[in-house]
Amino acid sequence: MPSFLARATRLFVNQVVKRQLGPKVSIASQRKRLDALQRVIPMPNGVKEEECRLANIPARSYTPAMDSGAILYLHGGAYTIGSPVSHRELVARISRETEYKGYLIDYRLAPESLFPAAVEDALEAYIALLAEHQNIVVIGDSAGGGLTLALMQAIRAGEYAEPSALVLLSPWADLTCSGNSIERCANIDPMLSVEWLRTSAKIYAGDQSLSHPQISPLFSDFKEYPRTLIQVGTDEILLDDARRVAYAIKQAGNEVVLQEFADMWHVFQIHGSYMPESRGAIRAIANFLKAEK
Repeated sequence: MPSFLARATRLFVNQVVKRQLGPKVSIASQRKRLDALQRVIPMPNGVKEEECRLANIPARSYTPAMDSGAILYLHGGAYTIGSPVSHRELVARISRETEYKGYLIDYRLAPESLFPAAVEDALEAYIALLAEHQNIVVIGDSAGGGLTLALMQAIRAGEYAEPSALVLLSPWADLTCSGNSIERCANIDPMLSVEWLRTSAKIYAGDQSLSHPQISPLFSDFKEYPRTLIQVGTDEILLDDARRVAYAIKQAGNEVVLQEFADMWHVFQIHGSYMPESRGAIRAIANFLKAEK
């Protein structure tokens, strides 16, 4: 059974957060409200936060007491919302737990910048990190998880050194929204609505096909992938995106770990300041990365 804090948070997410995410709310309002929700959360101790740039991409860095590598973090938000403000506490907590220096980039969003702007920004930031770090892990949640997979395609196309590992939190990898859980979990997902995802997908893709492999990287080539950890809640409409990506990576002969968290919702890890289930998931990320050393 979920903890009391998880049950209370689920109610809050359903009654407050979900109402902020929908096509009837302007994107500008969604951005402001999401950032406002996260500004009240205290930062974890033991991590130094600084504004920085990776090449031309604005970012924030999170330096733990010990630094054994670098994390390029790609935030979620359906490619239309989300920012370093909305994800700062989560990235700081992951950096402290993993002992990796985190870089949370402010990549361009739609509708101001359509595909492939986000992929271009992610690649530019990654190339900048290559000049400073040998051990790089790319982590992304939701749309950032899909962007992580799209980034892998760009890295390969440019023949750059690949990251040592990938971590995907509730990845949105199929913008055609063809997974069975899109409808199967629609009535139990406390955070996401199908309508919001489909509207956001069309905005981001512009005149490109939603099945384009860099827009919906589920349909891309997964041969010779880095070690990959995927975490997902069982009560979210993107459950099958995570399962299908894990299956594709495994079928291509690569190492992948899929962790499903019972009764959890979309990117529940973001509540790590107080929720035990979130902290446990973040510890699992640290254990996965430490196992490769």
